[in-house]
Amino acid sequence: MLLRIRGSSASLCAALWLSFVLFTGRARADEAYGAESSGPILSLADTRRLALDRQPSLLAQSAAVDAAKASAIAAAQLPDPKLRGGVTDLTITGHDIGTLTRESDTQFNIGIAQEFPRGDTLRLRGQRASAEAELAERQLLVQRLVLEREVGLAWIEVWRPQRALSLARASEREAGLQLEAAKIAYANGKIAQADVRAATVTLELMRDDIAKLEQDTAHARAGLSRWIGDAAYRPMPEHLPQWQEPAPLNELLQTLRVHPHVSIAAKEVDVAEAGVALAKQAYKPDWSIELGYAIRPNYADYVNLQVGIDLPVFTANRQDRQLLARRAELERAEQLKEDDYREHASEARLNLGDWNLLAGRLARFDETILPEAQARIDAARLAWSSGSGTLTAVLDARRAALDAQLRRLDLESDRAKHALALRYLGATTEGEEP
Repeated sequence: MLLRIRGSSASLCAALWLSFVLFTGRARADEAYGAESSGPILSLADTRRLALDRQPSLLAQSAAVDAAKASAIAAAQLPDPKLRGGVTDLTITGHDIGTLTRESDTQFNIGIAQEFPRGDTLRLRGQRASAEAELAERQLLVQRLVLEREVGLAWIEVWRPQRALSLARASEREAGLQLEAAKIAYANGKIAQADVRAATVTLELMRDDIAKLEQDTAHARAGLSRWIGDAAYRPMPEHLPQWQEPAPLNELLQTLRVHPHVSIAAKEVDVAEAGVALAKQAYKPDWSIELGYAIRPNYADYVNLQVGIDLPVFTANRQDRQLLARRAELERAEQLKEDDYREHASEARLNLGDWNLLAGRLARFDETILPEAQARIDAARLAWSSGSGTLTAVLDARRAALDAQLRRLDLESDRAKHALALRYLGATTEGEEP
């Protein structure tokens, strides 16, 4: 509410001069930090979309998923066959040294060999690689969810000081007009010089608060630009979005069992289990088969068929140790899975509790604190106008009202951050969000 001033044209000139000072001050701030650009309102939904579009970190993880899927197919294949060839039984002493034709045992060999990994090794390798590919997919989903949460928090960090600026500038305009009215009243001998100086100090403190909020806004927009570039300087909406009511705690805790971050730990358990199974296969022998053809110049040719089998008989320091290591890795993965769930369950309890508590605090501001603060301003102004009150009381009331508005703004921003956290915690492995 603006204070109407009755008096000479000097008060109008003073008001115009005040507007010019405020405009030039903001112009200098825009020059220092970069002015808010024109364009459509930057909603939270637009910010998420811009952040996810061609985000390098997501593209990198998507490439990792493609690589893991391709590796899973390759891991289940037989080793490549080996082509072998050479000369055997070539004489190096006697009369027939170096001959290829007069010695019947000298031969040219060519053959092909194939190795066959032990037991279910191929199937288990493919199973482990498939689990690693699914793990990469879960990591991609988690990166996407974390990005949405972080960019949402960055958006709120811009919205809060931007909204506070609107409130502070409105109070600054009223304080400026109040100062001009005080000067007129002082010139007419109705108030003391101390009242004018008090009004001047109040106005300058408000201007310093505005400068601080402009600085905070500039810093926050620079942080948001890390995710969405120049779009971070688009105008912000006046109000926060309407948040969907989160699920009850028991339901939220149940959902956490399939949260992407927890499911990453579950997939790491699957990978570790496949590692244990592969370690058990090491107790079985690998085997290979080789078929060869031997050419003997001036003599009959013949073929070779050879079979090779590993002999895993000394297992104490190899197979036993490898199996022990894989079982330890499995135990580690299982404990980390439970630890991840407990961490997220703790976050869910904290954020849901604060969400509900902040609703009551905001209601108290809307129903009692802010109306009473405005009523205090009106009463102080009326008393001052009638001569029964002081200008200091008016200034104190206006300052208290602005502080109350900013405190409510802090609560609203804090609740929005909890809403983003609950949205992240309510996601599932299918990418569903509350």
